[in-house]
Parts: sequence; structure tokens; C-alpha cells
Amino acid sequence: MTTISGIMKQKINAIDLCCGLGGLSLAAYNIGIAPIIGVDLCSSALKTYQGNFAKATVINGNITEKSVIAKCNEIKTKLAKTTSKLIVVSGPPCQGFSMAGPRLAKDPRNKIIISVAEAISAIKPDAALVENVATILSKKHLRAIKKFKDTLTQADYFICTIELDAQDFGVPQRRRRIIFFITKKLIEKKLFETELQKFKKMPPTVAEAFANLPPALVRDDLYNDEQHNQGYFNHFAMQHSKRVKKKIALIEPGKGPMSYRKLDPNKQAGTLISGHRAPPAHFSEPRSITVREAARLQKIPDSFRIHGKFGAQMQQVSNAVPPPLAEAALKTLLKNIG
Repeated sequence: MTTISGIMKQKINAIDLCCGLGGLSLAAYNIGIAPIIGVDLCSSALKTYQGNFAKATVINGNITEKSVIAKCNEIKTKLAKTTSKLIVVSGPPCQGFSMAGPRLAKDPRNKIIISVAEAISAIKPDAALVENVATILSKKHLRAIKKFKDTLTQADYFICTIELDAQDFGVPQRRRRIIFFITKKLIEKKLFETELQKFKKMPPTVAEAFANLPPALVRDDLYNDEQHNQGYFNHFAMQHSKRVKKKIALIEPGKGPMSYRKLDPNKQAGTLISGHRAPPAHFSEPRSITVREAARLQKIPDSFRIHGKFGAQMQQVSNAVPPPLAEAALKTLLKNIG
């Protein structure tokens, strides 16, 4: 079996489908894999992706479009002479599968994961890694997952499915996720599980995660994501009314409604949720957490700048794959692609 250190001597590239801000690409970069393409429909997310992965090509398009896959294959071919391995990573939209959403079996977003399988089959990487919420394996989604797996099987890939929790890999957030390890050879599930154990470590508490951040300034009406920072990118508080501040101040840590659930400083956070719901409230200040604080709960480094409109920034972070979880999964995948 090839060792991880042995694989790192090779040139490995990654294509990120439904890339969002680039959580999977960041994990890949951290372990020596070069992100070469990020594909997404969200312009704000792509602005963030390009800002942090300057050498990668960003494609604003739908992965179901033949032109998008053709562009991926064109770039792949150009780099083939200097590349030993190519992997595809993807964290497709999970709202249709998530506990936080309506979880409708006919939600059109559920078909995206099938499109990811079709894209992998067309790009033909050496291996792939696909991430989604744990509830994707519930009975009502069996048809979509069967189609996803059948598409990959017909393209001569093998799929190993493992459930992981980000907090087991040093992330200060409870975040259960399904990882699909996609390889060209059959790998026993136990081999993946044994390797993953090596990367587990205790997570920090919320208070530890927020340590050393300065007090958050309130975002003003002229906020510009290109210009404004106070030594820490994206560390601005929302403009709460006095009524909302009073409401948040009365909530006990670890309690509260979904919209302003207050963080417990001595525990890990619950799963960050994107969409119309407000982010969780700070444990000691009467406000919602900042985008930078949310990024720390995802273990996204302070050097990683999130771009776009203020509201879109929080959604990007909430949708991201925590890099430490992805790093563990990618290292495990790499050890088994030969």
C-alpha cells in the first residue's frame, strides 16, 4: 500500500465541484494537493474562492452543463503532463437533505448529488471525495443515493460510505457528515475507518476558539468587504436593535430559540445553519456571532478572507466543509488510491 508521504512526492491536482468558498480545496491545499478548478453558481462564493486560490480557475456555471465539464477536462488535459494524480472533491448543496430544511424527497437540490456523480464519471479522476449531511442516508432519499452510486459504479468506481463528526477532528462544532470515498479499486471500509482514527483529536471549546479576537465593531451602512477590517477580516457585528440586544442578553448560554441560540462557552457549538435563520448568539455579548467567529467554529484560518455582501458571507461559512475534517478524509483517501 502506498504511504501518504510517498503520494505527496507526486503532483496531485484537485477539481472542486460546487466549491462554495473552498473548504474542501483549503483542506486539499493544506496537505499538498493543488486546487486547479472551482465550480459554483454563487458569485459571492466564487469571489471568495478566487481571492484565496489565486492560481485556480473559477467557473461560474452549473455542473450539469456540458460546457462546464468540457472546460474542466480541457484544463485537466493541459496539466496532465505535469500531474500524476487528479482527484475531484465536492460538497453539493445539502439543504434538501438537511434536518434544518424541509427534507423533501422531491427537492430539486437533491438531484445535484446525482449530477456530481455524472460529472465525476465524465472527468474520470483517479479518485473522488463527496461530502454531505448525515440525513442524506434517510429512507426518503434512498432513490437519489442509489442513482448517485449506480452512476459511479457504471463508470467503474467503488464507493465507501462513512459517517463522521467534525468535532472528533478538532473542530469546535458538532457537525455530523457523510463522506463518500470514491476509488478505482475496492477498499474495505475497515481500512478507511482505521486510517481515520489516526487523525482524531479533542476539539476546543467555543471560548477557546474565540480567544484573542478583539471586540467586534458594528458594521456600518457603508461596509465594504474589500476595504474594511480591524486586523481580522470579516469580524463585524450585525446592526441589532435595542429590543433584540435585550432579548439576547436574557438568554442563558446553551439555550434559546433557533434564531439566536446562545453559544455555551464551555462546550462545542451546534451545527452552523445557513439560510434565513440568524446565526447563533455570542455567549457574553448581546449579539449574533460575526462571520470571523463563525469561521473559527469551522476551523477556517483567520488569513482566509470571505468576500461578498455581508449576509452572503455568513451563508458561505455555514455551508463550508470544516477543513480539519476534510483533511483527515483526504489523507485517508490518498493512502488508498495507489
